[in-house]
Amino acid sequence: MRRLPAPSAVNVRELTERQMASFYFPDNYRALQNTRHEGSSDQSSVAAPEQTIEKVAERPQVLVIERNIFLRACIVRSISHHVSDHVKAYSSLAELKETDIQAPCTVALLSTLHLNAEEVDAEFAMIVNSAPRLRTMVLAKTDDLNETLQALSQGANGYISVNVDFDILIQALAFVAAGGTYVPAQCLLAARDNPSPSAETTSSANAITSREKAVIKAIREGKSNKVIAYELNMCESTVKVHVRHIMKKLRARNRTDLAIKSMDL
Repeated sequence: MRRLPAPSAVNVRELTERQMASFYFPDNYRALQNTRHEGSSDQSSVAAPEQTIEKVAERPQVLVIERNIFLRACIVRSISHHVSDHVKAYSSLAELKETDIQAPCTVALLSTLHLNAEEVDAEFAMIVNSAPRLRTMVLAKTDDLNETLQALSQGANGYISVNVDFDILIQALAFVAAGGTYVPAQCLLAARDNPSPSAETTSSANAITSREKAVIKAIREGKSNKVIAYELNMCESTVKVHVRHIMKKLRARNRTDLAIKSMDL
């Protein structure tokens, strides 16, 4: 698979369909996968820098959250074979143990296949309140743009549907565990094809401060106000004020709408 350079700031509408369809994995993310096969004679993989290898050498711990017993067992067995031997299964986030959440290099695969909208919101509320730093990837039925952005705005670090090849799910899990944010190419293409913001919205966007842009960037990465406050060294109440000002300037109805309308910033 062709590897593209990682841009510092991605403007979705400037990317070509070929670029969006190519999944980018830096060498350090591939190293995370390669460490599971120690002693392998395969010379085709690209070696990561020494400090990078040390950072990702530990196999990720995967927490599978799925209500259906049979499907949960299938997911666990598949991930155990391809990604990591450290896989634990739960029927809901409420069952997670503190030691699991605090363990390094941990990613939760939250299946929403058997959850309604209210139950999904409740699961994300639990993440924000109890485990704001837990890296989470959503496993959903479809690659819906609005649902993807909603999940990211609620705290997810990745979104993938059951309509993809299993190898893509494996790579996406490793990507999220290593610190990345995964969004399906179909969603990026849908966002690019959306009409451009109106002149009035663009004019208002020009008045956005650098601090507000930092908040916007964090919101588009799916971070909660609490996490944004911690990373930007400000009070959570200050973050809420910034969010209100940004939504007013961009005429955004909610955080999802804000993420869409801020793509050209």
